[in-house]
Amino acid sequence: MSSRAGRFPAAGSGPMNSTKRIHLILAPKERFEAEGAGAFALITLETSLTSRWRNEITVFGTPVAHPFASVSFRPLALPRWPLRGRNREMARRYVAAVRHAPPDLVEVYNRPVMIDHLRRKLAGKPIILHFANDPRGMDGSRSVAERSKLLAQCDAIVCVSDFIRRCFLDGVDDPLSRRVVVIHIGVPAPETFPERKQKYVVFVGRVIPDKGVLELVQALVRVLPRHPEWTAEVIGARWFKAGDPPNSYEKEVARVAAQCTQIRLAGFRPHADVVAALGKASVAVVPSKWDDPFPRSAVEALAAGCALVCSRNGGLAEIGANRARFLDEVTAESIAVALEELLSNDNERTVLQHRGFDDSPFDIRRTTGLLDDLRESLMTV
Repeated sequence: MSSRAGRFPAAGSGPMNSTKRIHLILAPKERFEAEGAGAFALITLETSLTSRWRNEITVFGTPVAHPFASVSFRPLALPRWPLRGRNREMARRYVAAVRHAPPDLVEVYNRPVMIDHLRRKLAGKPIILHFANDPRGMDGSRSVAERSKLLAQCDAIVCVSDFIRRCFLDGVDDPLSRRVVVIHIGVPAPETFPERKQKYVVFVGRVIPDKGVLELVQALVRVLPRHPEWTAEVIGARWFKAGDPPNSYEKEVARVAAQCTQIRLAGFRPHADVVAALGKASVAVVPSKWDDPFPRSAVEALAAGCALVCSRNGGLAEIGANRARFLDEVTAESIAVALEELLSNDNERTVLQHRGFDDSPFDIRRTTGLLDDLRESLMTV
């Protein structure tokens, strides 16, 4: 039985007792609740629970019916059609909400357009800006001039991968570039390898062309009939919620999947269901066709002891050469070849599963420890 016990340091010996206030501001579209939580809502929740500063952390975001109860949460209600735009209005309402109890540190998640207002109104309080997408495609950081301004306004800029760091610094020549750091996404992981693996392949993510879902389903239709004891499941929809009518792409995925009774389309599922599915899966596939910044689904697959098949696009290559079966290109043929190798060869599959589990640096205790060290350095300046 393989174990990761002792391999990663804890984020701290326990929660700190202090008078510090750390405020985390989510994007308006993020839902800080189990139903509909996206990647950043989950990252915020899990890092806050792991942090040695967890008693000092408050998350600010859009009102939800059932916010995660284990972390302090303050809703910021927005008008339906704010004149300044939803992101700027969120920043404005946050400042108004904390005027009598300002933070010792504020962190903004994936919304550079909020920074200018916060910098002007928070009287020198340290600011961390987190990026999980290419900054060059986001309001407030599209141009070199805007990104250079962010370097001056933010005390640190945290990127989920070195790929995203390079995107931010594209064309930027500034001594303050040292403020841009990489802290990969971390996820909770069991201490010992999950032993009850089934002959089951899983995909977790949005069902959109960029994620390569159609190519995956086409590959599964080819491969699974040769392995009648195996099944596969696609977990996800085009958005982080259930109930929307399928679009043309989802209909095509469903049409192809219907050709093989061993494939199940599960639609959007709560995160607890995703964790359970990965725990029993032997193989997970992340066939991203776009420059995926650093998908949480890939890291969760490693933590769950899955043999991971993925592309090298974007930050995915940073998973590590020995921790996944990488695709040189994302086609139905290339995915089918990789799946055939892993489904046919128990030893190869098992070795990859344990290598990804035992040697993964993406344990949330380690990554949160890095973030906590950064927080402490900024609050003690």
